[in-house]
Amino acid sequence: MYPEQISLHGLAKYFRSTGAKDHASFWIEGASNIVDNFLECLSLTDYQPTIRDITEFASEREEEIRALFEKHGSDKFIHKYYKFYAHALQDKRDIDILEFGLGTKNPAFASTMYFYKQDANFDSTPGSSLRAFRDFVKDSRVFGVEIDKDILFEEEGIKTQFVDQLQRPTVDAIFPGQEFDFVVIDGLHQVTADVNSVLSSLPRVRSGGAIVVEDVCILENWKIIDSMLRQNKDVASTFFIKDDDTDSHLYVIQKK
Repeated sequence: MYPEQISLHGLAKYFRSTGAKDHASFWIEGASNIVDNFLECLSLTDYQPTIRDITEFASEREEEIRALFEKHGSDKFIHKYYKFYAHALQDKRDIDILEFGLGTKNPAFASTMYFYKQDANFDSTPGSSLRAFRDFVKDSRVFGVEIDKDILFEEEGIKTQFVDQLQRPTVDAIFPGQEFDFVVIDGLHQVTADVNSVLSSLPRVRSGGAIVVEDVCILENWKIIDSMLRQNKDVASTFFIKDDDTDSHLYVIQKK
């Protein structure tokens, strides 16, 4: 969305003034400071995030899934996320997996992988991790959603649909009536997009299932979110996974 298309109307809902004429600066200042305000409030509680190390998730099958990610052209073999996926899925079969983000290479989209080749010397393939999950978890059904309609596809064990993670109605509309056992959020790595995806997916994740948010790069934002989500009656546990080789985290929500 370009600056001239941005509306401040939504901010007016939460950043109004009484006794003075409303002004756009109230909304902008409110939005600019709200995370810091919430973090200070959080510091007054006994909240402590659970942070685990990626080395805790060793699996006999981790090299198998790493090789599948590399074979199909997914960047998930470059960092160590594959260790967690092997651990979480090693004994699963006949499940429903959903992933946000197919890996568009169109530079017109904010979630593009277009620059990844020059930044990481890796040329990714759209839909690659869907294929890796399908091949790793036997008899699974894999669903993918993506903003770039030109790369949507369907093949054995895989179906894809359009989504704009910044627009909650499109997130709620994906694969109507379908429930999932494992959800991976790896599309637009922006907090509103990710939270829309989490909130929409959580009621549709089956008991014992999980949601994984990749590339959490601003941990402070997610501490606020985590402090609330972990209180949900259907959530068994939440935790972050750190890798000393990167500045980002995985965020995992496990359902009861």
